[in-house]
Amino acid sequence: MRILIVESNDIYAKLLKKSINKYLVFAECDTIHSFKELLHISDSYDLYLCDCFLPDALNAEHIHYLLNKTKNIIILTNDDFQGIEIKSEIIESIEKDDYRTIEYLINFIKRLHKNKSLNVLVVDDSIMMLEYKKNLLEKVFFNVFLATNGYEALKMLDKYEINMVISDLDMPVMDGCELLLNIRDKHSMSELPVIVISEYDNTKKFLRALKYGANDYIKKPFLKEEFILRVNNLFEIYENVMKIKKQAQIDPLTSAYNRLFLENYLDNMFNLHDLKSVVMLDIDYFKKINDTYGHQVGDSILKHFVKTIKQNIRKADYIVRYGGEEFLIYMPNTSKKEALFVVEKIRRSLQAFKNIKYTFSAGIADEGETLSMMIKLADERLYKAKKNGRNRTVIE
Repeated sequence: MRILIVESNDIYAKLLKKSINKYLVFAECDTIHSFKELLHISDSYDLYLCDCFLPDALNAEHIHYLLNKTKNIIILTNDDFQGIEIKSEIIESIEKDDYRTIEYLINFIKRLHKNKSLNVLVVDDSIMMLEYKKNLLEKVFFNVFLATNGYEALKMLDKYEINMVISDLDMPVMDGCELLLNIRDKHSMSELPVIVISEYDNTKKFLRALKYGANDYIKKPFLKEEFILRVNNLFEIYENVMKIKKQAQIDPLTSAYNRLFLENYLDNMFNLHDLKSVVMLDIDYFKKINDTYGHQVGDSILKHFVKTIKQNIRKADYIVRYGGEEFLIYMPNTSKKEALFVVEKIRRSLQAFKNIKYTFSAGIADEGETLSMMIKLADERLYKAKKNGRNRTVIE
């Protein structure tokens, strides 16, 4: 992201640029101090941070000039700035008071950068309100999808990868509460955030929507700033929850998934696929490796093994650290003969780690009415592979 700072105060401009360079790894930043300099810039930028007044632009001429080229402007204001018309056109206006302004600005730009990859579905039977909300969301870099009723919204949720739904409650055909119930049948509150919007005095509907699984609500009429803040804040909460959830399901040593992920996620998705295979893998003579070379080398070999596996499986497959040196691969839409081909590809790809050669044994199953039964079968076949001499795979 290319950012241009247009700021008359040299000290403040340097402080702002230093903070951007320090905290925003995705940003490149330039600084100018006057309207005259701005007129001579031929490059375009993704974002402009503008002082509300410059010595040679006391009536905000520089901002009017930029508005003819872009709306991606954040104004750094003083208390006496009253440009209501300008404020409605730009992304945001932020008062310059102390260091906390810069901290807020840095976090706000981070949010804008993240928003570029997020899809928001807006549902409203009013075309005028749809366009208004779309305009507000696009100002802060979201990708916006529109639906005029609940049925359209559900079709879009099936067709596109939507990260948030913002729905009016008062709609014909299918109202917001009915839409919310349909969404929650497939997506939990932590998987797909939903904001509902309705008239100011619609307390009963808001409460019902919250009981049905809405993450937040906004009362009409609402301020532009309130709307954007609530959307951005909900995304921050959602992303932090997902980050914590993901960390809780990842093995810290190997970065494979852990047993918690297996029990909470894979078990739930087991019935989504008619055909699937489970592979159980175990590093041969791992205790001897630890006893000979030490546990640190043993840990490095575990990481090396997982890295090799990840390089040879598909994006749709999951690798889980089942315990110690034993790992599980869950492969949807895969027969055990197809899984065998992948396992042998892993075996051929497995290189020595720092001149330490090691092998693995594996068992594969695609039979079983539950994930637990399939794991049990694969584990029995893994035991058979160990008993029959190791460094081999058993599928029967």
